[in-house]
Amino acid sequence: MQPSTITAYLLANRAFVAPTVEQAVGALELAGRTRLLDAGTGAGGGLVALARAGDPSARVLGVDRNPQALALARAHAEEAGVASRVETREGDLLEVLAEASAPGEGFDAIWASDVVWPGNFADPAAAVGALAGALSPGGVLALFSSNYYQAQFLPGHSRLQQKLRTASELNWGIPGGGPTHYERHVHWAVAAGLRNVRVRVLPRVAFPVDDDPTVRPYLERVVWPELLEAARKKGREAGLDDGKLKLAEALLTPGGDRYLLDEPGYYLVHSMLLVTGER
Repeated sequence: MQPSTITAYLLANRAFVAPTVEQAVGALELAGRTRLLDAGTGAGGGLVALARAGDPSARVLGVDRNPQALALARAHAEEAGVASRVETREGDLLEVLAEASAPGEGFDAIWASDVVWPGNFADPAAAVGALAGALSPGGVLALFSSNYYQAQFLPGHSRLQQKLRTASELNWGIPGGGPTHYERHVHWAVAAGLRNVRVRVLPRVAFPVDDDPTVRPYLERVVWPELLEAARKKGREAGLDDGKLKLAEALLTPGGDRYLLDEPGYYLVHSMLLVTGER
């Protein structure tokens, strides 16, 4: 992606998930927790939510290896009035976690949103183990997932969406199953020895689609481009024939006669997941 495209992607995604992130962070009960980590902070949605939810004395460290994303995160913190409570660091998350595993250096809470999956870690279970090991005794780990592949993006075209999902997984190199599959956050939390592991489902429903100003940008700048790129690169491998490829292009291309968002009955169901556990 070009820098401007990446920025549009990150901002549209941050705006869409923001209400759900606020809800999820609110469920962590951060009172009394003063040392917080946003692992893989991206454009800073979790960073700001953590700073708002934490005690006035709490400080949040946001770590990411993408300097462009960190610039957006810092700007977001400034705009939200919480810049004095946050710090950002460009670098490798595993190095930060290794430092925090030393006695007295642990975090009271760690937030990891859409960061632990095989696209980022060859061994996601080990990454969750490192996150758990970076907690102070009694600290809480929150593994948040937008649950992208389980969202209902194409109502009325379920088989097409299934094949587009498969094409996307192939395009990202995501395994079809097994111990590194992205849906195994609960398994990894349990394997890391965390206590009181819980799963929460946090749904977003949009209808009519333009009642929520974050939905159309999310679909048009994040979801549709990703699915169409996957269809063009891996569609055949995923079982899409010429007819289905043309249909995907027609449904997901703004301005066309069959554009999905122009259907009066279009709706979106996007259920996100929060997995928590305590050290």
